Amino acid sequence: MEDLLPQAVLDAVLGRPGGSLVSCRNESITGSSGAATDGVTRLSGQARVGRDQVSFTAIRKSCRPLTTGRHAAGAADPRHWANWRRELLAYASGLLPKGPGLVAPRCYGVIGDTVYLADAGATPEAPPVAAHRLGRWQAGVTVPDVPWLSGHQLAQRIAVSDLDWTGMDVPPSIPALWDERHELLRRLDQVPRVLVHGDFSHGNLVAAGDGADTVALDWATFGVGPVGADLASLALTTLGRYLPDYLDGLAGRFDAADVELGYRATLALTGAGRIHWMLSRGMKPPAGYLDFVAAEATSRLYR
Repeated sequence: MEDLLPQAVLDAVLGRPGGSLVSCRNESITGSSGAATDGVTRLSGQARVGRDQVSFTAIRKSCRPLTTGRHAAGAADPRHWANWRRELLAYASGLLPKGPGLVAPRCYGVIGDTVYLADAGATPEAPPVAAHRLGRWQAGVTVPDVPWLSGHQLAQRIAVSDLDWTGMDVPPSIPALWDERHELLRRLDQVPRVLVHGDFSHGNLVAAGDGADTVALDWATFGVGPVGADLASLALTTLGRYLPDYLDGLAGRFDAADVELGYRATLALTGAGRIHWMLSRGMKPPAGYLDFVAAEATSRLYR
């Protein structure tokens, strides 16, 4: 059992040294298949501390290099979004948010290619609350000078993507967004940069038990990007409009026009790319997805 939960990690989980494992169950968590993820499991069981026997739970996440696909060649670069060591470095660095509002899971330790985390539970966070807390975090931190932060993920993805829309049953407005990708990326270059989660999707956002914090999971793409980019990820996974909540969280730290441009341009290109990905694999986009992307992307993007 020591290979599942090293002693140093067990001490951190228990909050005191000298504990010993009595039992440990290893349960795979499905749906955790990031580019650099080798596996995510929930460890739970019993430990003995002195005369006491206590229950514990922890999350064990292992990382590995990306070796296949169109992003494999670039992923060796520490600034590439799929670099496999980033999440390990992020948890060891102390740079992840600690609240109030937005927090990363508590880290019990980073050993080799594995990080051990507190179990945040599975209660989804309300998207408007997450949007507001995202804004508060990004408004209150500066971008640190470290070499392993992800660069502009969207630009990196587009650089190796050549999408053919021939024969696809899709409104012309969607391929038109993709055709504008170079101009939209140019405009995004003019938007202020902030620290970004990189995959601020609804499935990665958990409500803490007391409601005081939103726990953001999966920091593998932690890096630097345009203000508003993380909000686009949230919107695309919920088909909800949370720009007012986000702006309220930012509290005037950035010009509202810049924030809106960062949000809508990122949503336009990310949304169009995901629609192509779904259609090219014979998948039907979720109900309302195409209309949402077209409306949110174009309503103020070309003023």
